[in-house]
Amino acid sequence: MIDTGKWTAPSNGTFEHSGGGKWRTQSFNHLRSGILFTFWEYTEKTKVSGMWLLRQNRTHGLSRFIWSSVLLQLLLLSIYLTLLLWLKFYSYPILNTISNDLSITEVAFPGVTICSPKVVNSERVDRYVRTLKIPKGNDIEEVAAGFEFLNAFTDQSFEPPTHDSYRVTDAVLRLNNITTWEAAMAVSPGCSDYVKRCFWGHTEFQCNQSHEYLSFIPTTAYLGPCCSFNYNPRNISFVPFSANIFGMDGGLTFVGAEGSERNLNTGLIVLVHHPMDYVTESAASVTITARSESFVEVSPTVQSSSTDVLELSERKRDCLISDDLRLRNYRQAACLLACQTEAIVQKCGCHPYLLPIVDNKFKECNLNDTFCYAENYDNFKSVRCDQCLPNCYDVTYSTLSYKTDLNQHQFSVSRYYLPELLNSDSFVLRVYLAKQVVPVIRKVTVMSWIGLLSDLGGIFNLCLGLSMISVVEFIYYCTYRLYINYQPQKSQMPRKAWQ
Repeated sequence: MIDTGKWTAPSNGTFEHSGGGKWRTQSFNHLRSGILFTFWEYTEKTKVSGMWLLRQNRTHGLSRFIWSSVLLQLLLLSIYLTLLLWLKFYSYPILNTISNDLSITEVAFPGVTICSPKVVNSERVDRYVRTLKIPKGNDIEEVAAGFEFLNAFTDQSFEPPTHDSYRVTDAVLRLNNITTWEAAMAVSPGCSDYVKRCFWGHTEFQCNQSHEYLSFIPTTAYLGPCCSFNYNPRNISFVPFSANIFGMDGGLTFVGAEGSERNLNTGLIVLVHHPMDYVTESAASVTITARSESFVEVSPTVQSSSTDVLELSERKRDCLISDDLRLRNYRQAACLLACQTEAIVQKCGCHPYLLPIVDNKFKECNLNDTFCYAENYDNFKSVRCDQCLPNCYDVTYSTLSYKTDLNQHQFSVSRYYLPELLNSDSFVLRVYLAKQVVPVIRKVTVMSWIGLLSDLGGIFNLCLGLSMISVVEFIYYCTYRLYINYQPQKSQMPRKAWQ
């Protein structure tokens, strides 16, 4: 009786006969023979430098070992240099270059904002409360005392008073349909208080005139109510102007007073900033006092990006343009401000009066919300907004300031120092551009894809004498020629009984 199971393949498709291991060994040996034959064929026909020394009948023994070691080390060196080049290309693709080829007419004149560190002026409060409609039974002095809580929005060390007059003041403001912003503007020093005579170059203009550019308007900053030149956050179509003059005799000059209110000797703070950005703590600031002439020399710096940089991903180039977010005008400062406002709204349910309105669906913080804002003041100022990348094109303004004593000007031909313009509370401020040209920091790519391929070719040509055609040839031998050489070896293998 014939034992057919001895030669029948198992039903699960595996070969359990003891000859299966021998068949797999033969298959491996034939594959190794095909690889070896292909290698010898490659060494005989390739034009790669150095490979001819590995031909079968060319070198033997120690000589072959030394030459093989040299080729292997050069291959490892080329791989190492390739990895370094790739890391440089992928991780640090941008290089900053500096040039001085941009005129000041191509750069916006900075915004100039003047603020008083004293947000609430007691004399203004006394006058303002007399204009309000106060219900019977409410003490006018108690209503006036509630305005002190406005300091919570600007004073980091604000300590709430022991009284709760803010409740009465808040109710009176609602009764008179007055917002917190309107109340703060009414009780704080304004443009008419400390801006008296204004000049652009040698031409005088009305400080509070209705003009698109040459005018001071009431604004708000992180210090509270302020007065600004070349900055209009409530006009979404506002476009800042550029200056065509520079130096001390050009730019903005104005004669002002430290304050029209009695006993207001607290000094004023001048902030120089981008004319499209809300004024934050990052703005360059100068403190001015009465009987002084201050000179603020402004040096703009432009940051721009090449077309190759803009083609990189947002995170790789580390900047944004308006098209990335489909916005009319992206500004990092506006993004950070919106992020901070969102954190305040989430915590307190309102937005402070001194921040620009981002969304009308959120109510304005009133005096009842000052406790929430004061308790979380530090947290609001340290909000992380990683999505707010810098602008790919931007202008920053650095300042150099110095001042002199006006008492030294006993006589001068300049009309800035005429006795009828100056008094014991006066000051003179000059803000001007330092140079006629502006430095440009331009982001460029360290290398393009074409440059990367060129450098890779240089590395492999240096180490191994390889070119693109050599790579194609190597792939050809590793695939097609290996397959061709393996077929004759495979045909010599004994066929399985079930085939």
